[in-house]
Amino acid sequence: MSNISYSTLGFVDRDLEAALDGVAAAGFTQTEIMGQAPHLAVPPKGKALADFRARLAARGLRARTVHAPLTRNVLGAPEEGWRLEVVEVLASYLRLAGGLEATEVIIHPVPNPIFVPEGDHPEVARRIAEAVPRSLDRLVPVAGREGVRILLENLPYSCGYPYLGMQELRPLVDGYPEKQLGLVIDTGHAWTMKRDPSLEIELAGSRLQGTHLQDVDYDQPADNHWPPTQGGLDWPAIRKALASVGYSGPWTFEVARGTRGETPEQLARLTHQVALSWGLQKSLNP
Repeated sequence: MSNISYSTLGFVDRDLEAALDGVAAAGFTQTEIMGQAPHLAVPPKGKALADFRARLAARGLRARTVHAPLTRNVLGAPEEGWRLEVVEVLASYLRLAGGLEATEVIIHPVPNPIFVPEGDHPEVARRIAEAVPRSLDRLVPVAGREGVRILLENLPYSCGYPYLGMQELRPLVDGYPEKQLGLVIDTGHAWTMKRDPSLEIELAGSRLQGTHLQDVDYDQPADNHWPPTQGGLDWPAIRKALASVGYSGPWTFEVARGTRGETPEQLARLTHQVALSWGLQKSLNP
């Protein structure tokens, strides 16, 4: 069975149905669904959810993971009203993932400072640090009921906020059940912060249950979301690190642009070929 997946972020120039067509046409059988416009901005329920599952199956696709909404939808909202609102939004995506029989939901632990009033004030970091576990205390039981796992992602923000990298995220998740909470490594986020992705993987260790595989420029990384091998990351070392921690989760490619003006369709096919070259899936058409 294939364990590779392609994020619908790669087709963010179109609606979700067209994005899923593109993922399937490139040869992927699993996908990560972006939980925001122009994709799943509102989680479907009831018949709408059943119909969506049927359309996925008709394409030969499985929704392996769901990426919860971004921007302000984070665990560590530093204002209590904001935090409580976000918890309800995130809970709705955990229920969506359960309905889709996805395995994990990716959630950002802390906000980008651009969304925080007076985001550089020292008090903000303290409030964020306190808000993250309070939100998890509400959401981890929801994940348990839905049979899914929350994955917290390392982030590329140049600020003094907590929980940006695996050194802080790993001790945080260790306080919660492994079946409900884990970690996802974004390789491009790591090097954008000049953190070695391989070391981040090793720090995450056995709690690593997800990947966002993307390449960035070596000298001036900027969360580029290029296909692996188009940038400056050491992919043999990254793959070795994943093997060293016994990684068994999905190899999810989060590609959004290329370095040579490729179309989204070309990027998805190119990425699929990279996955095949790594031996992650035998080609159906050798």
